[in-house]
Amino acid sequence: MKDRAILIVESPTKAKTISNILKGKMKVLSTKGHIKDLPKTKLGVDIENNFEPTYILIKGKGKIVREIKSEAKKVERVYLGCDPDREGEAIAFHIAEEINNNKEMKRVLFYEITKNGIERALQVPEEIDLPKVNSHKARRVLDRLVGYLVSPILWQVFKNRNLSAGRVQTVALRFIVEREEEIENFIPEKYWVISAIFAKENGEEFKVFLEHRKEGERIKDKSLAEELVKKIKEMKEAQIDRIKREIKYKSPPPPFITASLQQEAARKLFLSSKKTMFLAQRLFEGVELKEEIVGLITYPRTDSKRVAEEFLEKERDFIQKEFGEKYLPEKIRSYRDRKETQGAHEAIRPTDLMKRPELIKDYLDKDSYKLYDLIFRRAVASQMADAQYEEKRIEIFVSHLIDFLFSAYARRRIFDGFEKVFPSEEKEVILPELKEGEKVRLVDVFAEEKLTQPPPRYTEASLIKKLEVNGIGRPSTYAGIISTLLERRYVEKRDGKLHPTELGRLTEEILVNNFSDIFEVHFTRRMEEELDLIEEKRKEWQEVVRDFYLPFVKDLKKSEENLPKIKEGLKEEISEKCPICGRNLIYKWGRFGKFISCSGYPECKFIKKEEKELLAEKCPDCGSPLVRRRSKRGEEFIACSAYPKCKFVKKEKKVLEEKCPECGANLVERKSRFGNFIACGNYPKCKFRKKR
Repeated sequence: MKDRAILIVESPTKAKTISNILKGKMKVLSTKGHIKDLPKTKLGVDIENNFEPTYILIKGKGKIVREIKSEAKKVERVYLGCDPDREGEAIAFHIAEEINNNKEMKRVLFYEITKNGIERALQVPEEIDLPKVNSHKARRVLDRLVGYLVSPILWQVFKNRNLSAGRVQTVALRFIVEREEEIENFIPEKYWVISAIFAKENGEEFKVFLEHRKEGERIKDKSLAEELVKKIKEMKEAQIDRIKREIKYKSPPPPFITASLQQEAARKLFLSSKKTMFLAQRLFEGVELKEEIVGLITYPRTDSKRVAEEFLEKERDFIQKEFGEKYLPEKIRSYRDRKETQGAHEAIRPTDLMKRPELIKDYLDKDSYKLYDLIFRRAVASQMADAQYEEKRIEIFVSHLIDFLFSAYARRRIFDGFEKVFPSEEKEVILPELKEGEKVRLVDVFAEEKLTQPPPRYTEASLIKKLEVNGIGRPSTYAGIISTLLERRYVEKRDGKLHPTELGRLTEEILVNNFSDIFEVHFTRRMEEELDLIEEKRKEWQEVVRDFYLPFVKDLKKSEENLPKIKEGLKEEISEKCPICGRNLIYKWGRFGKFISCSGYPECKFIKKEEKELLAEKCPDCGSPLVRRRSKRGEEFIACSAYPKCKFVKKEKKVLEEKCPECGANLVERKSRFGNFIACGNYPKCKFRKKR
């Protein structure tokens, strides 16, 4: 007798969780990701045949597909439960294509991997959403056209096949490079801040600042600052002329969407966007608790702040029981989505409020716990009462300084509201109790020279915000964009800030100058909107690709014609002469980066070996100075300058705050050829280690 149905998902973890929840009622299989993709060795898009893509089975997926086909023959119905987004829809479509045996195939959308979430999805199975599949197909074709037709230009220029161009990636790089140029071109201006210390009769002191009555006016003249200080010092006492009091209400932030989760995890937990999404996907797909395996959060790739009504009711009950009536607003809070939001998904929230982070901490690794705790607290806080602050502005008028006055602000929280769960980083400012008309004594006055500051460099969090605000990319792409920029060495991270490398700046210059129509913010945003129109059945995917391709192919032809000029423009002549033929030496680019060679190449093949910077530290094996070297993969490391006679390599380590559970020493992050890992800093005396 045939089983009634099988369920196919893309993730082994998700398959295991669902199988455990269904308790054998249905066989659950996993594709382990995509089963089909465009070929790696050729374009795979038939431009002459209306841009039709050629999808082939991914290497190594043949066995999985054969197993799926075999199991499908035994059942009456096949459920396709891949992730509820364009990527998941494409995987479901490709599975259905491969099975292709007139079976009844239904799409089921799991927004949470829980008993209720699975039962709800199985009760209302749907057809595969072909417009969504076509939207994914259009994105894939667009990205393939850019990647496979533009990247070879970079390969020829830099002699490095590891480089790539990307439709969205290049715009993100453009943001970073343009910000760097803003910082370099910024001319700081001097200004002076004048502050004074006053004291009450009882000796309590407080600080006030001199401000111009015209909002935004700064003191930019040093002589004026000195004159003001001189006049203020003549004052022996002053009086509090005005105290303005106001109660301010601070509303909670909405529950997380993908972009805000990545931003907050970077800011508060110091997690990269890639690590955040890896952990979030794992929390969604299922965690093994004491008596069950269950998904702890809803689907983490979303741009909607919407939350299911039944969950909102549970949330309000939770808040009332845990914190009391005063922490519960009169009405359910609703949050407005952006205009282009795809509202099918909920916001990121816990699936069960009874699974409080502290109760399941032992079943999660440290980073997963921190991320789940952040998601849990943000979701609960989003439905809590406003925090309330009392704000005071104290003003002291100076009779002989008509254009200026002294002011000070006080800010005191009088009700914590949602901040009981999701604390604010705003600090309270406390001043002594003062009354209007009260006399105060001048203690001292200061003039401090300041400089205006350039705009800050992007962090992962602020870059994601920039992409989101400009409609560049989608929630599922942010982590991949940043990861690619770092992996290609277009950008490097220093102290949490994203700095463009020389390679990144040159790449951006070449691509933006030669493809001004394509790697432009408004054009890229419009293409994202066009992909949405395909999904909404308002445009055909071929039409969208054609609209992109026509200006693109013109730019492509021009850039190919300009290739000799681009290559020549990268050559940078230096004053040093070639020791073999006497010609000038030049900077060139090759597989391993920038190097110096003879301008007479190929007649003269002299290459100047990189002079290694000797470090003060000595080699522990032979006593020679250590040097900083670069591997074939472009990674920096420290080794002995006497190589190859001495092959010492220093293993660099990052000291962590966490202590070793065995000996109490600080743990360190180490590198090995198998990846990063965490070990005791007291090695080899203590050999404790754990996975990163």
